[in-house]
Amino acid sequence: MSAEVHASPESKLPNIVVILADDLGYGDVSFLNPDSKIKTPDMDALAQAGVWATDAHAPSAICSPSRYAMLTGRYPWRKMKSGRLSPWAPLSIDINRVTIPSMLQTKGYHTACIGKWHLGYNWPWKGGQRPSKEVIGSNTSTAKNDMFDWTQPIEGPTSIGFDYYFGVDCPNFPPFAFIENTKLTCDPIDFEGKSLKSKGPRGYIHGDGPGEDGWDLEAILPKITEQAVRYINEKSRESEPYFLYFSLTAPHTPAAVTKEFSGTSEAGSYGDWVVQTDDAIGQVIEAIKSSGEFENTLIIVSSDNGPEAFTRLLIQTHGHRSSAHLRGLKGDAWEGGHRVPFIASWPKGGISGGREIDATISLMDLFATTASIVEFQLEAGVADDSLNMLPSLLQDAVVRDEMIYHSGRAAYGLRQGDWVYLRKGGSKEEPEWYLQAQQIKSAAASDELFNLADDEAQQYNVSSNHPERVAMMKARILEIEQSASTR
Repeated sequence: MSAEVHASPESKLPNIVVILADDLGYGDVSFLNPDSKIKTPDMDALAQAGVWATDAHAPSAICSPSRYAMLTGRYPWRKMKSGRLSPWAPLSIDINRVTIPSMLQTKGYHTACIGKWHLGYNWPWKGGQRPSKEVIGSNTSTAKNDMFDWTQPIEGPTSIGFDYYFGVDCPNFPPFAFIENTKLTCDPIDFEGKSLKSKGPRGYIHGDGPGEDGWDLEAILPKITEQAVRYINEKSRESEPYFLYFSLTAPHTPAAVTKEFSGTSEAGSYGDWVVQTDDAIGQVIEAIKSSGEFENTLIIVSSDNGPEAFTRLLIQTHGHRSSAHLRGLKGDAWEGGHRVPFIASWPKGGISGGREIDATISLMDLFATTASIVEFQLEAGVADDSLNMLPSLLQDAVVRDEMIYHSGRAAYGLRQGDWVYLRKGGSKEEPEWYLQAQQIKSAAASDELFNLADDEAQQYNVSSNHPERVAMMKARILEIEQSASTR
């Protein structure tokens, strides 16, 4: 038998930890928004030690497509088209597609996903066939426990490259239970979603379904945080590098704020939920530091899209702007729908010093970036739309000067340099009081063009002044749409 080889600390590839918040707005993070009514000391401290981007974007303005794009390095509409997945959706990533975790496995990484998944599972339906929407519902679940054979595996994260998984689909989706690897961690019962309680904005609970007796929303974020910390502690004692995708369930609704964090912000229960989110991030960062591997761990902290629509009212009730100065919210093609907080740290790799990055960054670029770090050769058909953003993180160099925006309502936009063209406009109509508060001079239209160098808040639609640019950018969207397979 050959001797086992252990990498020395000097030669070991970096650990990679991606912490993805859920619906965290650009203006919810205090270092990015001096006027924020919420303090986020743990994210602030990581930014002060690492680098942060002021022009970073989720691949979509809504959750499931962003997650798909980040893990596959492909525009989400190449596979998922627009909106988020509904309860009991099948696995959205093809099992044979190369993903970040499956790519890292080839380089000796142990890979884990802990937290929210929301990319579908191949559920163990009795008879092997998913019931019709008339039986189980579409956006609202009416599935019953006896429709499933829970002795069979649930195909999900461990089918597309993760060695370990612990988490939930979504806190407001059935099954109302934790999943570990391919099994529920309980003997499920038929559970009524309306019985779930929340101390903050409840959001929309998507019906009923199998769940754990006594399921408690407040327990979810502490439990997945505990699991993430445990994973880091265990893996730091081993020689192989690890990749942890810690997918938070917050500050998405239901805002299940625990007693410890109640009243800790000046933005109501939503603000308290963001504070608790920041604390969870801080616990993971502290675990990395305590392991002695902080210097050689690439940490990315960001969000899957902009803040939820109800946060607009916080402007009136608490003087807090979850999108800061940006126009739009989750689901919108305007900047507030997809421009997100982004922090990176990797001292050994030169990502440090508390520097601000102005270059445009997409979470979709995480694939090509990690591939570059571990020297994985990207072949045709793998991570089609991902770019290596290391030069941006290290030297603020421009790598990405073009990308397509993807709203939650199937409206696409194109960014080229400082120009933004929104085909079908930014979103639906905004309330008059909001237009006045943001000093927006042009309401939503079918075609919108903005120059972010002069108008980052997107107050002025200048499409009528530049018809040739509009025509050119509209044609370019069509060209990109047709440039790669939709398989």
